[in-house]
Amino acid sequence: MATDMILFEAGSLGRLVRRVVDRNLRTVGLTAAQIRVLIYIAGRGEANQRDIEDELSLTRATVSSMVDILEGMDLIVREKDSGDGRRWRISLTDSGSRKLDEARNHMDCTETLITSSLTEEEKDMYMQVCHKLRNVLEGSLC
Repeated sequence: MATDMILFEAGSLGRLVRRVVDRNLRTVGLTAAQIRVLIYIAGRGEANQRDIEDELSLTRATVSSMVDILEGMDLIVREKDSGDGRRWRISLTDSGSRKLDEARNHMDCTETLITSSLTEEEKDMYMQVCHKLRNVLEGSLC
């Protein structure tokens, strides 16, 4: 049966999680995708658009649009890279750091909701399976 396929289950679960996360982040004024970008930048201290594209598997157009929006919200700042004038270094503003902290509180609540029915072993197993499937799919894109 088609609905029993991992491919459809994974897609369906992903869409459902995104809806729940976006609903819970609505009060923060950001989407889950925007939060992922902010988390990535915060974890590195700074990034360029290409890093974000590669790490988060997003298109150039998507990242460009998102960076424009986040910059317009004063959550990030772009500065010319002194080593390569064609690149922009992107970093969080103080406002971006505060907004990210606020969003993380909402994300923590959502994570707790999603994982509340799983044992620690099931959480670990789920993450292992996700990483394995991601590696296979990313390898097939080469």
